[in-house]
Formats: sequence, C-alpha cells, structure tokens
Amino acid sequence: MELPVDQKKNEILAALKAGNRLVLRAPTGSGKSTRVPVFLLDAEAAIEGEILVVQPRRMAARLLAGHVASTLGEKCGDRVGFAVRFQRQVGPNTRVIYLTDGLLARRLSEDPNLDGVGAVVFDEFHERRLASDISLGKVRELQGKRPELKLVVMSATLDAGPISEFLDPCIEVETQGRSYPVEILYRSPGQALSRKALSSQRRGDELWDQVAKVAGEAAQMEDCGEILIFLPGAFEIRRTLERLGQCGWAKGFELRGLHGGMPPAEQDATLRRGNKPRIIASTNVAETSLTIDGIRTVIDSGLARMGSFEARREINTLLIEKISQASADQRAGRAGRTAPGRCFRLWSERDQSGRPGFTPPEVRRMDLSEAVLELKASGWPEVTEFPWLDAPEMSEIRRCERVLKVLGAVDREGNLTEIGVVMSRFGLPPRFSRLLLAGSEIGCLAEAAFVAAAVQGEDLFLGRGQSREKFAKSGDISDFAPEWRAMVSAQAAGFRPERCTELGLRARAARELVQSFEQLQQQCKRRGLPWNEPNFDENQSLLAEALLCAFADHLAVQGNFGNRTCRMSGGRKGKLDSESVVRGSEWLIVVEMVEVEAKSLQLNLRRATELTWEQLEPRLELRVENRFVEEGRKVARFEQYAVDDLVIKERESGEPDPDQAAAELARRVASGELILKKWNDGVEQFLARVNSLSEWMPELEIAPITEEDRGLLLEAVCRGATRYKQIKDREVMGALRDWLSSSQLAALDFYAPKMLKLENGREVKLRYAAGEPPKFGLQVQRLYGVKSTPSLCDGRVPIKIEILAPNQRPWQVTSDLKSFWSSGFEQMRKDLAGRYPKHNWEGPN
Repeated sequence: MELPVDQKKNEILAALKAGNRLVLRAPTGSGKSTRVPVFLLDAEAAIEGEILVVQPRRMAARLLAGHVASTLGEKCGDRVGFAVRFQRQVGPNTRVIYLTDGLLARRLSEDPNLDGVGAVVFDEFHERRLASDISLGKVRELQGKRPELKLVVMSATLDAGPISEFLDPCIEVETQGRSYPVEILYRSPGQALSRKALSSQRRGDELWDQVAKVAGEAAQMEDCGEILIFLPGAFEIRRTLERLGQCGWAKGFELRGLHGGMPPAEQDATLRRGNKPRIIASTNVAETSLTIDGIRTVIDSGLARMGSFEARREINTLLIEKISQASADQRAGRAGRTAPGRCFRLWSERDQSGRPGFTPPEVRRMDLSEAVLELKASGWPEVTEFPWLDAPEMSEIRRCERVLKVLGAVDREGNLTEIGVVMSRFGLPPRFSRLLLAGSEIGCLAEAAFVAAAVQGEDLFLGRGQSREKFAKSGDISDFAPEWRAMVSAQAAGFRPERCTELGLRARAARELVQSFEQLQQQCKRRGLPWNEPNFDENQSLLAEALLCAFADHLAVQGNFGNRTCRMSGGRKGKLDSESVVRGSEWLIVVEMVEVEAKSLQLNLRRATELTWEQLEPRLELRVENRFVEEGRKVARFEQYAVDDLVIKERESGEPDPDQAAAELARRVASGELILKKWNDGVEQFLARVNSLSEWMPELEIAPITEEDRGLLLEAVCRGATRYKQIKDREVMGALRDWLSSSQLAALDFYAPKMLKLENGREVKLRYAAGEPPKFGLQVQRLYGVKSTPSLCDGRVPIKIEILAPNQRPWQVTSDLKSFWSSGFEQMRKDLAGRYPKHNWEGPN
C-alpha cells in the first residue's frame, strides 16, 4: 500500500546524495517512521554501514522494527532489527536498527566515531528529549570528520526553521499526510482543566467519569470505530477502565490499557485486533509513531504527566500538566490514520488557543548533571561551547558543576578529576557513579550497585499496601533491603507473572532489575573494582556510609514520627513513604525525592536509609545560637550540630551571650511582642522633644534618635537580662537621658521644655510630635492675660494652641493668639456665653 512519503522517495534520496543532512517534515500517517529507513537501504542511497533510527520510546522502537521487517517479508533481526534496554533483535545482516535515544547516547559515549554506522535518523524529534539533543549535536560535529555520515531529522509537528538553521547546510523536504479529515469536538467540563481545577475535580467529578460520559456519547455515533483515550498515566488508565467496566453500553467493547510499564506481550496483545471493537486507554506512548488499526475516535484528556527538575529546591517533579497544541494535534491525528474520524477534547476551544505551541525541550526542564559530566568527559570542558540546539540556562550549568564538585568529579576550576573520569565511564547519573566508587572503597559495592539499578528501573512493587513489608525483616535500616529480597524472590519464581503477582511484584520490572544489576556487576569487574557477595542482612550500615558520599545533600531529619514529616536542607519539607522500614528513625539519607500531584502538591521521600550519630558526626559543624524561647520567655543558648543549613541535633547549653540576649529581647520589645511597663508616654515625649529640637536648632548638633537608635536604647534597657521578667518593670528614662550629654540635656530642657510658663503666670504641659510644632490646650478663660502666641527656640518655633470651650472641647486651634483675641474671641463669646453664663466672658483685658 502506497503511503504519502513514498511519493517523496526520489526527492529524499536525491537530497542525501547532494548533501549529508536532511530535515523531513511529514504529518501523522505519512509513513515516515516505516518507509524512510527502508529508502536508505536502497542502493541509490549509497549508504554503507548501519542505519540507526532513533526513537524516544522502547515500545515504538520494538513495534516499528517488527512492522517494517514484516513489510519486507522478513523476520525481525534480519535486515531490520531493534535494540532497547535489556532487549535486542539484531543479526549479522542487520542494517536498519531501531533504537532508543538513550542507547544512541551510550553508543556515542563508547564509540564517538560511530564506526560502522552510515546514517543516523532522528524520528519524532519534536519531543526534544535531552539524549536526542545531545546526540544530534555530537553527530553534527562528527560529520566534520566523517562527511559520508548521513543525518536525517524527522517529525510530524517539528518547527523546521530552527533545526534547519542549526544543521545548515541542509535540505528540507515536506510531505503531506493522508487526507482523512478529523472532526474536533470540545467537551469542556465547565472550565478548562488547570492544575488547581484538576485538584478540585478529583474531589467531585473525576476525570474518568468525564471520559466515560464522552465515550458513551461517542459510542452512539455512526462510524464510531474503535476508541483511543489519552490519559496522564497508568493510575488514570486503571481507574478509567474500571469506570468503563461499569457502563452497560461498554459491554460491546474490549477494554484495554497501553503504557510503557506493561510487559511487551501485553502491549502486543493490546495492539492486536480481536473479535470486539477496542477501547484503548493509553498514555502518550500512542501519540506518535504507532498506527493502531481501526481507531476512528480519539478522546483526549489534554493532560500528561510531565517530569521536570526544580533547580531551586533540587527536586524532581512529576506533575500533571496541559499538553501543547502540537501534542493535541498529534493525538487528534490518531483518529484519521486509516479513515475519517473525530476527536473529543475534554477542554474548551478557548483553552486550546491559550496553550503553548510546543512542549518545552527537556534541556530547559530536566537535571543536566549527567549530561554536563558526560560532555566534559567527551571533550567539552566548557559545556557552554557544546553545539546546543537550545542552550541550557547558564545558572543550571553552574548548578550542575557545583553538584559535581561536591561529588569530587570536577575541581574548583570545573575541570574533570580522576574520579570524574571514572564516574563518566559508567553511563550513570553522577550520584550513582559516585555511589559505586564509594561502595568499592567501603566494602559494599554489590549493595551500591543494586541501589543504582533499582532507582533507575521501574517500581518493583505492585500498588500500595503491604507489598514492601512482606519482605522486611526486624532490624532493617534501609528500604533497599526488602527490595533486594523481593527481587531475589521474583528471580526464584522464574519471573513468572502469575507467581510474581501473588508476591505483589511486577515480573517485568524484577527481570529488568536483575539484568541491570548484572550489567553493573560486569562493568565494575571490568574496571577492577572489588566486588563483594551481596549481603543485605549484614551490610546495610556500610551502604548508609556509601550513600552519604553520594547523597549528602539528601539528609533528612524526621521530626514527627506520626505523620512522617521530615526537614531537609534548603528549607525543604517532605513526607516519608508510608511503607518505609525506617519510619521510626530520626536521621535518614533519602535517595528519591519527587514532588507529585495528588490531592495537593507533596514532596514524597522514598527509599530511605537510617543513619547513626557516629556516621553523621564527622560531617557535622558545631554552631552556637542564642534565641528566644516562648517557654519561660527567655533567651537561651543552643548548641547545634548541622550540615549546611540543616540542623541535625541541638541542645540547650550554658548561658547565652549577654549582648545577643539583650539584642533579642530588645527586638521583641520593638515588635510589640514584649511590653516594658515603663516605656510610657513620657518616654515617647522625650524622644519627640529630642527629634524636634534636632530639626529646629541644628546648630546645637543634637542628632535625631532614629529607629536604629531606638533599638540600641532598648538594648541598653535590656542589658544584663536574659528573661522577660527581668526587664518588664525596668526604668527606661535613665537610659534615655544617658543617651545625651549634660549640656545637650540642659539645651533640651531649655529650648524644648516639658512645661511652659505663660505671661499670665500659668504653667502648661507641651505636647511634641515629629514634624509638627509643639502645642498645648487651655480653656479660654485661663488664657486671659496671654496677649500673643508663645514660642520656643528664641522665637523660631511658634506654639500651636488648642483653645478650649468651658466643656474642655477644642473650639479653635491657632498659632496666632493676637488674631484670635481681635476677632475670634467675640464670635466665641457670642456663641457660648449664653450656654455657660457662670464663666467669665469679659475677655483678656
């Protein structure tokens, strides 16, 4: 059967004959993944050696190889084969090898010249995985030495402009897809699905309920065909299939799941058509490459679980995010591969227009420490000089270099050390490479290798519950001990799925864990590292020491054994896994920290190991801190044992530093938390007099009392005290008067007095406030005999007078008493004399 890309065969071959770089944009259903590699087998392509076809997923690599081999009338492993982790089908005559980007990255590391390879084809490059980006840069550079090496980049939704510019000179070819229309139908659940909306949605109208409702609508439509549902992950797939199983209309369908964690045999069974039409609930593994025959209807949740790395807190996140417009188009295209179809989107059309055009590349959202180490080992000591398609942020590169320095992989200048060279050869994330070296030094290399293999593999245990505890023993201090015993049990059962399920284990995950562990064993022995017989009953304490070398910044202090809340460095807080065997341990080293989205965002701490004080002590720094303690309302001295900013242990010890104690008490008085009974209005008036006089008569050189000065004054009041009860009744005015010299005090009392004697012989109390003239209030009759406004500072500062009525309420405020007597008083007498006839209204004369 002819596919659209077949019409471009001659153009593709001519482009590769004229040059060595090709960018092919070919929509879903055009046949690029299956046809182009076969084109390159053509003698006219003149390609000698292997043709590597890079896929982002193992499932796609395996299934595509089998499909292409069958179209050639051959078995997989003849001219066409595949290579994925733990599984490969290639033979002596294999020319086309479908492989994952991870395996290509490893091959480039071990064989930088790609000897025996004639072409590298990057398929579905729009996914922009980190391994693909780095491999593309390396292959581009390699073409300078090997111009005969062909490079092809393909995608359905690729933005060809930037990649063509990066590969310049190159030739662009574009082909059309199959012309089967796909009708887009929006079925928003009231609002667009945001993270917040999703969280609340899970408490009511669940995602699987929405899917079931729309699937029921689709099933009633003419030409529904088979249904493909896109969901964020395996959990949502399971719940959706359970929900569909409760629907009467779904009895006519075969319900199947599809995700990368399923055994290959189950994946194959899902993709085979049966006697009934299928409803397939899948993750985004079905978004590209795979053609599933019979699919006429797609139901798209618009969501995917996206892995990212948050550099600020140095944690991995696995959150449900909205997919991009390009991904939505890819998913919709699944409905039009073999016939016209329709796609239901569980969001609004408005939401669709607001989504990003493309998914951000992994180089902008993942931890780059492994990539930085590998690039330095590959000849790029300054990683910024590597030919990046999209360069990572400089801050992320520097962060990675700091991590590598802590691990001993690079020196202060960022150059690779001898340890770093050895670490780079393992092809592991740097922490696990360092763990292997530490294990070899301490005598627990086998246990360290198991940790490295287990953490990088799939979860061994089925679901939640008692699965891990089945394999735990009394005295276990590491979560890896029951995990080791579980793997051994699965191995003893021959990895039979039914027996592993009874044990609560995933047969495929256990088999791959054994394979990974054995690969690391072979690597270690090839490098001459002292391999020990694994013994998790005896060596857990040694493993803890090795983990400290690789994960020293993953220390955790469990402060609440009831809810398993832990403190970590950087102000992070997390919750220890409910099945951890170290739930009752205070000090832990945590290997896995992942922020996940459940009912709320939560930092899950998994695979922990207990630490002893003896193991921690050499790394601890003794610090002394004086701080306020609510109990007893005192300042106490604490000795703290800490790693960086994480306090591992502290105790109250000895008397606090007197100066620091006074400063802390003063700070709490200033904040209003503690009250000095004698810091009263008289004190505030003293401060206001000083500050006012400083402003009015600068020649006296009396400095104003600032907020900082107030703090120092409070410290003076608190000096010698460590408890609140020692200061609450202390005299304050003495410390204030000591702030000024005797001459300044004399000037203050003369130019800004507390009391003022008026012309008529009466004394009044003055009130001061910052930025205002002084003032006093007096009943009008008591002002008789005061003809003009009194003033301070040799007449520079007139005093403001509140003239009070007989009822003591202000009648007028003035700074011009003479004007009041001449005009204002008569009006006051007219208004008030009748109401207060007993008062003297004769006036000032």
